Amino acid sequence: MNKHKENDSFSDLKPFEKILVIVSLILLVVLALSFIIGIFFFGFAGLFHIFGVHYESIQSLILFAVVYFIVALILDFLSILLFGLLSTYITNKFNLFVTRMILDCLFSWIALHTVDDVMESITIPLMTEIVVVIVFFIIEEAFENKKDKKE
Repeated sequence: MNKHKENDSFSDLKPFEKILVIVSLILLVVLALSFIIGIFFFGFAGLFHIFGVHYESIQSLILFAVVYFIVALILDFLSILLFGLLSTYITNKFNLFVTRMILDCLFSWIALHTVDDVMESITIPLMTEIVVVIVFFIIEEAFENKKDKKE
């Protein structure tokens, strides 16, 4: 008698089914990461096109985006730590927002400016760096507020 178990486990699957499940999960993760990277890359490409930033090739733009992502991730972590320390001393919501904006924009600008200085294949004017950092902050703030309002 074949009884269908409600708690089928992975170990009960046939070898072909296991391979199919693993390949499907890997494909799903790769597609999700590709989508995120694509949005990140085309976001950079779009902003750079709008602001007239010059880069030598698509490869240099991809390298810039990857290096910026890594540097910004590290500096964002430091920014969050510093904001956490400072927020214990700030009680006013407006002052808290301004502090977060200054820290976020400053650390994002440091990341953007550092990567721009290191890479010779991309040239970003200082004013464009500042505008891009502010645009990134506004976008981040817009998505954060949507998420907070839903909860």
